Amino acid sequence: MIFVTAFDPFGKASVNGSREAALCWAALDPEITVAVLPVVRGLAWRVAQTTLAALPEPPRLWLMLGEAGREPQTVRLEKVAINWDDYRLPDNLGARPRDEAIVPGGPDAYFASLNVAKVAEALEKKTPLPVQVSLSAGAFLCNHLSYRALHAQLPFPVAFVHVPAWRPEDGGEALGKLVATLRAVKETATTLL
Repeated sequence: MIFVTAFDPFGKASVNGSREAALCWAALDPEITVAVLPVVRGLAWRVAQTTLAALPEPPRLWLMLGEAGREPQTVRLEKVAINWDDYRLPDNLGARPRDEAIVPGGPDAYFASLNVAKVAEALEKKTPLPVQVSLSAGAFLCNHLSYRALHAQLPFPVAFVHVPAWRPEDGGEALGKLVATLRAVKETATTLL
């Protein structure tokens, strides 16, 4: 079983591309278990922990999905999570931490426990959307969740995946390309475990 998390819409958006992709993916792949997390500092991690604890068995892999901007249309595998919250926008409950540690006294950063460089290399030019390694998940909730998961030293690999924003007006073909790319990421990642 592969655990996949995504986020609810935030700000003024009514859709979050990570949620739409994860739910569509789960409908096509019975090996996927999805949890949609609130865009709320602290609560997202608690919901993920509770969901993980309720699973019948530990997953083989946890892929955390989050929405990046509209351009470029690239799937980014995040290599690093930093111990730093610095939100340029408030979360859905209005929290906007500035220059704060996620885990006071924790390490400055963690590397993904999945070898994202090997995954990206194996997928070069083989997916509908390009897959690249990124060295910054930002300083909003995507990075927050990734850092918390890596700090927990879970007994299975975890990696954060930024997906391009998707809106209904982009159509089903665009969502299909995103889901096909994510399925390829999963298949490649599981062969490397």
